[in-house]
Amino acid sequence: MIDPDRFRVAILIVSFRNPQDVQACLSSLSRSMPEPHFDIFVCENGGSESFNELCDALTDSKGSCTVVSDELPDSLASSSGRLAEVKSLALKDRPSRVWIGRATQNLGYAGGINVWIERLLPISAWQGFWILNPDAEPEPDALHELVERAVAGKKGMVGSTIVPAANRNYVHCRAGHRWRKLRTSLALIGLGEPINGPIDLQAIEAALDCIAGGSMYVTRTCLEKIGLMEERFFLFYEDADWSFRAKQHGLGYAPNSIVPHRGGTTIGSARLRAERSRLSVYLESRNHLHFVRMHWHRYWPFAIVQGCISAATYLFALSPKNFKAAVDGLLAGMKGETGRPEFHA
Repeated sequence: MIDPDRFRVAILIVSFRNPQDVQACLSSLSRSMPEPHFDIFVCENGGSESFNELCDALTDSKGSCTVVSDELPDSLASSSGRLAEVKSLALKDRPSRVWIGRATQNLGYAGGINVWIERLLPISAWQGFWILNPDAEPEPDALHELVERAVAGKKGMVGSTIVPAANRNYVHCRAGHRWRKLRTSLALIGLGEPINGPIDLQAIEAALDCIAGGSMYVTRTCLEKIGLMEERFFLFYEDADWSFRAKQHGLGYAPNSIVPHRGGTTIGSARLRAERSRLSVYLESRNHLHFVRMHWHRYWPFAIVQGCISAATYLFALSPKNFKAAVDGLLAGMKGETGRPEFHA
């Protein structure tokens, strides 16, 4: 049960039919430093069969969890609303609980995060929330460093050093992105730098406009001020929008919070353009326009031009199907369409 006298962090993960990713992530989390204490809350968006597969993967002989039989608190066990059921587990190697919720339908990334925040925020014990991708495998001190930077720097939202899982000697990004107005695009900070290279923390934090969604820590105080994630995006740009709203409360970077990340394993946003899923291409194109309209509306014509250029690159990549998906997304964005795409099951 929840002890209101201890500082606790809620780790929030959205899963979609990728149980092995979640298992690897939780296995890494089980090796975390003793403090701060955390519990893990997973939203499975892939339906009842995927929910059962995830629970089985986490609790089999090679899994990181065990089933616990004590009664769930009413705030977590409620089957009303957007979670059809909740299963209570615990990590084998540390005193952390794991709650697996089955969404009544695919809620998208923001919806999967919000469905847990809505239940946890009324409980004062939760002082921080760590949003983590299921294909991330954080190093043992990753969470500790995030919390330390939030406290020491008085930052409302803090990001990690994200590195490719295949090559951990180089940086994918330092905390997140900066926004390029004329190009209406986000640029990764620190991309390709050696992980042990010198950094200017003050300069990085000054440049930060968006904390990368693969690892973003937000304090209770900040969350209470900025509100929930925007679900109209469904997928893509919800982390950017949330970060833009949090910027006035301080965006920070914890250099020693190292989070290896495979990337694109859930939605199919592969690095090679021709291999990306139709859904990821469509939503990235559509939500780019939606995001610019929300935060940089004067630059919206530039965003349309940039969207056309981006769509054309799929033709050069010999992927006509993704060219069509990008154009369809662009048209949907121009019409102001948001939410879950009709073609997505």
